[in-house]
Amino acid sequence: MFSVAYVILPFADIAPADAIRASLAPFQRAGPGDIPQDRLSFDDETDDLRRAHEARFTFTDLGEGRGLRTEGGSDEYWYVDTAKVQDEMRQRGLQTWQVRCADSMDLDDFVHRFGRRMDRHKVTGGYGHWRNPLGRWDWWDLGGRFDGYIIGERAHGAGRGVAQVSSGHSRGRSLLANVEDVLGAALGQPPVEIFDVRSDRNVELAATLLADLKAGRQNARPGTLVLPPGSVEDRLRWLHTWPTLAPTEAFPHLGLSREAEWPEVLQAAYTRFHDHWVAAIAYHL
Repeated sequence: MFSVAYVILPFADIAPADAIRASLAPFQRAGPGDIPQDRLSFDDETDDLRRAHEARFTFTDLGEGRGLRTEGGSDEYWYVDTAKVQDEMRQRGLQTWQVRCADSMDLDDFVHRFGRRMDRHKVTGGYGHWRNPLGRWDWWDLGGRFDGYIIGERAHGAGRGVAQVSSGHSRGRSLLANVEDVLGAALGQPPVEIFDVRSDRNVELAATLLADLKAGRQNARPGTLVLPPGSVEDRLRWLHTWPTLAPTEAFPHLGLSREAEWPEVLQAAYTRFHDHWVAAIAYHL
């Protein structure tokens, strides 16, 4: 899923590209080895895993490399490694397997035999993952697929934008581009055209966005707003509308109540930081 975020920044001696990267760095989705361990927290998913352990599944091997159909378990199937299940079915000579793993094994055995890879907390013994609790993006580009949106001149032409200012190389970004290329080739479509994203189409003054907002222009209404570094603590800087409007704890810092609506939040932020500049980034979450 992609969305657009407006990153509010002060005029300073630091290079604009470096300022954008530094502002967004705390919000990278990351795990062990990506950022210092003291910035990670354990996301315990033991209860979800236990529901998968107790769920009733029906697995059907579709054959000829078509994979495994999974029925039952609602969302719990996300915690099941279907490749391991398929191996088990082949060893048993089954095309269809109806199973409730809790009837024949404990939770630890289920995780070892059929669960997706998870970390185990050394103190609590719970299953889950070490993650950056502030993580919001996998990768981002200045403008990207929202090239020109912030100035009200979004490009609608086909192509894949390449921005000089971005989060850098990403395996996920490369995989997605490869999938687009393979699908295009399979459908007989011409190769995706590459175009350079211009920086001057993806930055604006906060004062101009304030005027645009009051005039009812859509370009002043991003789905995400990132407040300047140091204006509030990092956990309150990333303001977003999806899946819910949050964090409401940040609103009093803008002179608003926690019940404020998004247009009020935008107007308060543009007003408070009227002497700042704003960069529009497309991010994958």
